[in-house]
Amino acid sequence: MNKILIFLFILLPLISFSQEEADKDVRIQGSKELPLELNLLVQSLQESNPAQDELLNTIYRIDSYAKFLSKEDIFLVGKIEIYKTLLKSNAPRTAFSLDGDTIKLLRDALKKAHDPFVKWFLQALLHDSDSILSSSLFKDYTFQKNNGKLEKLEYRKIDKKIQLLGRWISIIRPENPDFENTLKAELAPVMIESLKNIEQSYFLLAQNSAPGKISVSTNITDLKFFGQQAKKPVKKAAAQKEKSVEDILAPITEENAPTEATLPEPSKEDWLIDDNAPANLKNLPKPSDDADWLQDI
Repeated sequence: MNKILIFLFILLPLISFSQEEADKDVRIQGSKELPLELNLLVQSLQESNPAQDELLNTIYRIDSYAKFLSKEDIFLVGKIEIYKTLLKSNAPRTAFSLDGDTIKLLRDALKKAHDPFVKWFLQALLHDSDSILSSSLFKDYTFQKNNGKLEKLEYRKIDKKIQLLGRWISIIRPENPDFENTLKAELAPVMIESLKNIEQSYFLLAQNSAPGKISVSTNITDLKFFGQQAKKPVKKAAAQKEKSVEDILAPITEENAPTEATLPEPSKEDWLIDDNAPANLKNLPKPSDDADWLQDI
């Protein structure tokens, strides 16, 4: 009997330790019922954020609150909170000018990026920069900017947009091998803040929609909008048959042997279009030139 108790005493801590290690390996993925930006943000944070427990708790709360929201609110609020937090960064700004070299820099960075959220963010910066450069007002804006005075409100808005973009573009150095990690280190606190802001906004909306009925999920199986990411099975390498001399020489000696392999077409990824967004949010009208929201940032 004593031997059994001693055995259990040794075994239980090992079981507990194994469970803790298993929890650390849990990976959450989003769904089509959430904004693309939020899904990419969660995926990216899980690959680099050391505070996994806190991150998972935030995801649980977001999922719980989202159950009381309409799809339109989930998408609109989720997107707005991410964009607003990125634009309202309080990091010091350096002198920055937007030109054709900016487009080349962002394209080079995009080719070398691998992180899902970083790729989306670079594509968004590229899109916005290209839109400003192709604007009919950009030439006159540049002229007034060089003269040291922006008289028209439209030019001051362009200048504000360029400042907001420049805060991020100025730290992108695709020529450096570690540029993506450097950019992500700058983005990480902002990404976490975005997630917290989404949690808070969803909570306020849920509380207004269903006061006193909110309960936070504590188990991954209770999640509705997120789920556990399935682990990809590890494929075993097939045993290769030892080649004979005839096998090795066959491609050279056979007259009809193909000269080159046919490669698959590259996949086309669009990081700006969210196909799962509600219909009324897919084609939102662009802000008019008279909009003054940029003045508040």
